[in-house]
This record gives sequence, C-alpha cells and structure tokens, in this order.
Amino acid sequence: MVLMHWKELFYVANIIDYLRVLTLYWAVKSSDDYSFAAWYSVSYLLDCVDGYAARALNQESKLGYYLDMVIDRISSCLCLHYAAQVVLTGNTCFGATAAPIVAWVLRALIVLVEIVAHASVMFLSEVLGVHQKQMGYDYAIVRKYLSDKAYLFWACLSFELFGLGCIINLTPVILISLPGFVFRAAANICRLISITTKKEFKKWSATGPEAEGQGHQPREEVRQVWPRRGSSDRLGNHRAASPSGAQLIRRVRSEHSVHDSTGRANWRASIFKNRSLSPRPRR
Repeated sequence: MVLMHWKELFYVANIIDYLRVLTLYWAVKSSDDYSFAAWYSVSYLLDCVDGYAARALNQESKLGYYLDMVIDRISSCLCLHYAAQVVLTGNTCFGATAAPIVAWVLRALIVLVEIVAHASVMFLSEVLGVHQKQMGYDYAIVRKYLSDKAYLFWACLSFELFGLGCIINLTPVILISLPGFVFRAAANICRLISITTKKEFKKWSATGPEAEGQGHQPREEVRQVWPRRGSSDRLGNHRAASPSGAQLIRRVRSEHSVHDSTGRANWRASIFKNRSLSPRPRR
C-alpha cells in the first residue's frame, strides 16, 4: 500500500500539477503584467489537460484529486489579487472613481468564493460524504452552473479572461467576460448561502416521517442518489472506490434454509387442515 502511494507521486497527471505550481511561481516572480499573464495562461492550459491525462492513462488518484483542487484555489486567488492591484491604479476601463469599489469586490470574492465557499463544499464532500454537485441545487443558477457543461465552461473561462483582462488592461476582454464572471461568482455565493442557512443540512439529516412531511427523501435514499466522496470529475471510476452496489446487503438463502421454510409452511397447512381451520384473511 505504501509503495502504491509512492507510485502516485510520479503519475503523469500529478507531474503536470507540479508543473502548474512551477508556472505559477514564475508568474508571481515575473517583472511585468504581460509576463504574469503568459505564465498564468500556461498554468491554466496545463489544468485543462491533467484530468484527461489521468483518465487516459488510468492514473486517477486521491493525491491528484487534492492537488488539482488546491492548485485551482491558489491560482484563482492569485489572479483576483493581481487584478485588484491593477484596478487600483485607475488605468483600467473602470476608471479611478470606481477602482476602489471594484478592487474591494475582487478581494471579497477571494474570501467568500475561493476560500469560504469552496472550503465549505470540500468539508461537506470529504467529511460528510455529500456529493459536491448536489449542494445548492435549490437555486436555478446553481443547477445551470453545475449540470450544464456549456454554462460551466463559459463561466470558468470568463473568470480567467476577466482576471487576465484586468491585469493586462484589455477592455474588450473585460467587457466580454464580465457576464460569465458575475455568473460564476453568483452561483458560488448561492451555494454558500444554501450551506450557511442550513437548508442543505435539513435535507441531508432528515429521516422518517419528518423527511416525508418536509418533502425530502430519507437519509438512506439520499445517500444512494448522491455519490459518496471520491466521486468527482477528476477521479472518475477510481480503482480504490467501492463498486456501485457494494453497500447493498444481499443475503443468499442456502438450500438448507429453503427446506426449513418449506417444511414450516407444510406443517402449518397440515394443522389448518386437521382442525378444519383456514388462515384468517388479511384486512
């Protein structure tokens, strides 16, 4: 088992993630905004291929899963931070008057979306076993964001383009990507609201008559619908994960038990026949 963990360190997808860290370091150390945007773009392109490499080479792993998520959060925070710094100079399309407000919004998104919202989702997913893509589904914007790949791609790409557009001061890119940037931020904030208002906890913890009265599924049924932890786009069908029916208890009746049950049925029938009685009809 230990040998398997050491082997995962050298998976191609994980090596790609190490390169992402290196390119982000070069982006931070770059001397101008265009160099930052170039290295950051390389890191983003590597992020687009690491998942495909993991699935194509059958090298999905928990290490790669966590590496990908942590690096994504660091990357997003860096992009928003440097975008806020450039906006504060007053040289972007937002101007000097709106610059402090825009910069404050960008830094607020670092805390609310990239740190608090994603950390909450990760906690519920990894600790409580709730599937990430079922959090906040009461909101239509969250359903669009998570269930429609076109919306998800548009939102994520717009987020990257908006940050880079602010950093290198490209007004057309900023304006084109602004709707998708707002859409992604709003969807993640709605997920955070759903979690913090305990709407999701009521659904996940409701059982029995209380769950039926509230219109929710019982806890056991929810666990069957929502995949347990380890089920993600990056992991796919993880080799260490249990099969889909592993948690279903199937009791196979032995030949001896079948004979016993048949014998008991014949014995009851003989008693009713000898006493001229019949079983009471069911109401």
